Amino acid sequence: MFKKIIIFLLKLGLLGSVLLALFIGTVLVGGFGPIPSSKDLAVIKQSEASIVYSADQEILGKFFFKNRTQVSYSEIPKHIIEALVATEDVRFYEHDGIDKIAMLRVLIKTIILGNSSAGGGSTLSQQLAKNLFHRKNFSYLSMPVNKTKEAILANRLEHIYNKSDIVTLYLNTVPFGEGVYGIETAAQRYFSSSVKHLSVAQGAVLIGMLKANTYYNPRKYPDHALRRRNVVLNQMLKANFISEDTYEKASLEPLKTNYKNLLLQNPNGYYLQKIKQKARNILSEEVKSDGSQWILEQDGLIIETTLNSELQNAALEARKVHLKKLQKSMDYYWGIIKKKPAIKKIIEKEWEATKDYKRYKKLKLNYNTIIDSAKAKDKRLVFDWQESNKRISRIDSIHHYLKMVSAAVYGMNIKTGAVQVYVGGNSYEYLPYNLITSERQAASTFKPFVYTAALENGQKPCDWINNEVKTYAQYDDWKPENYDHSEGGYFSMPGALAKSMNIPTIETYINVGNKNLQNTVDKLGLTKKLNDLPSTALGATNYSLESLVQAYTPFATKSLPVEPFYISSIKSASGEIIYTHKIKLEIDDTQEDDYISEETLETMQYLLKGVVDKGTASRLKTKYKVNGDWAGKTGTSQNYSDSWFIAFNSDFIIGTWVGCKYPIINLAPGSGGGSIAALPIAGQVISKTYKDKQVNKSLSAGFPEFNQTTIEACDCEFFREENTLEKLFDLFDKNKNKPKKEKGEKKGFFSKLFGKKSKD
Repeated sequence: MFKKIIIFLLKLGLLGSVLLALFIGTVLVGGFGPIPSSKDLAVIKQSEASIVYSADQEILGKFFFKNRTQVSYSEIPKHIIEALVATEDVRFYEHDGIDKIAMLRVLIKTIILGNSSAGGGSTLSQQLAKNLFHRKNFSYLSMPVNKTKEAILANRLEHIYNKSDIVTLYLNTVPFGEGVYGIETAAQRYFSSSVKHLSVAQGAVLIGMLKANTYYNPRKYPDHALRRRNVVLNQMLKANFISEDTYEKASLEPLKTNYKNLLLQNPNGYYLQKIKQKARNILSEEVKSDGSQWILEQDGLIIETTLNSELQNAALEARKVHLKKLQKSMDYYWGIIKKKPAIKKIIEKEWEATKDYKRYKKLKLNYNTIIDSAKAKDKRLVFDWQESNKRISRIDSIHHYLKMVSAAVYGMNIKTGAVQVYVGGNSYEYLPYNLITSERQAASTFKPFVYTAALENGQKPCDWINNEVKTYAQYDDWKPENYDHSEGGYFSMPGALAKSMNIPTIETYINVGNKNLQNTVDKLGLTKKLNDLPSTALGATNYSLESLVQAYTPFATKSLPVEPFYISSIKSASGEIIYTHKIKLEIDDTQEDDYISEETLETMQYLLKGVVDKGTASRLKTKYKVNGDWAGKTGTSQNYSDSWFIAFNSDFIIGTWVGCKYPIINLAPGSGGGSIAALPIAGQVISKTYKDKQVNKSLSAGFPEFNQTTIEACDCEFFREENTLEKLFDLFDKNKNKPKKEKGEKKGFFSKLFGKKSKD
């Protein structure tokens, strides 16, 4: 009987071995789908994120299909590799990819005992195979088939790669939750650090996540992560990878993360979108050595940009601090203007554009039901500089964003054209419309172009310009006024520009003519066709902040407009240079007719310096105490809809815009002028002292010494009163051509001279 049992068991074992061999053979020959060959495994190519760096090597963001950044073996600290081996595969350096005892245990449990949930026994090489090629569903045979495939692949991997390569491939492949792949990206996400700088405790946290990357997520579940970290440290101690002392110190260390998710909370979102567009344009003209196209989201490119992180962060902070102040006055003012018919119409238009409204209309709900639903309060995630859930209705949400004061900041190095500051709005995640490239009325930032045209056509800086109010019958009796409602007398060009006077600017435009002005702005890079209307002189034309800043660069360089650029270089993951920006330094002398004369540009530089020294932008010096000489111009469109400020020296130029979503929604009168709403942001940025000495040098560059002829040509009073003879002629003209003024409208000499100053 005993002999029969032995024979039965032998036959059963033999049958089992045959079946097992048959099963493995079936898997091996592709009966359950093809298995990558050794040749395929030798050229493993994983999708890798392209990384965007600032000029000072800060990571700004990534472009990817999978969020992975690969590192070499030499960049991975020894303690992380030891933590991995101690926790996941303690016999890693002893086997050839398969832990046979553990593998047999799993096969018995899954095939003989039918336990499909049986796990364990996977070596690092098998886990790598799983990460690279993923598991497939084969019904009740899924686990044994997948485990067998992984064992075969692990063995092949071990014959192709050495142990260091296996570890490196594994740590670059393994998922860490939140769509993060690889140890380097995990270090950046959870500790804002490169993997090479992680401590023993931090490394143990990340290795601990491999067991269950959500449950042991240190941000979401710090208690779980802490306990798991200490398990990893204990495993390292058991394997003699760390000393008792190191274990004690690391296990008692508090769990501190420095979480940074550049996908969800990236302050440089507007800039990254610009970089993505520019990078794709560049890569469309470049090919790999094999003739194939570079793919931005998977080739692990290194994109070095022009952005200076110190300046950018200063601009982001200045914008936030200043807009929070402006918003307080705007919130109060909104209570007054929201009842205006035109604004009520915008609110209605915004509501009718929502998905909720369109759904209700499709359901044919009655008007009152729709209105009630719009007013129903619910928890909504809104942007208000704190990003919080608020109990707020859909209509309240519309009000919230319509009254929101937004800002854009744009700055570049004048010598090279490198864009160093780029803040396209308040929040790219909530408000993705880029305010640097959007167009709004240029307002008084356009006035320097009018005076440039006048200088080019023979007018002298100290020629007197009439400041008397006129009614333009041929333009629907348009009667423009100065910002401060003053009138009479005469302004010189230095005075009219410094005080941003409207009437002298219109008078200059009439004398220059639209054609000559168009020719001038074309040369400055503003090629949009101008309307042949006097209001054009006051900046009625729409331009973007980007184009206005570029048009101001000739005033700084006394030459052609400076072409901005954003990307310094693009390299492959291995460091091969794909693209390098080349700065154009030479001027084509054959196109001199396309230039504004150097004499005119130096004069404008001097006059715009006067705007900062003693004009509407004087707060730049008096309040913000900027270093060196600066020139610039403020701008405020009608009814405070748009506030602008552009400032420059010989090295750096910065422009700011402040306003609301729609031009019809204007800022509060007391806080909407360019010198109050827009100038402070630029003032805070350029008055700071930075760690980067080159930045400080650039911000204090001032201007080269002015030509004595230029200084003398501009050496005149800002304003003079009209003399008796001029008054008689003026009175004759008024009686002849204009309707009579209301009693008391005419201001006296002292009122005109010392009345309310222009804030523009």
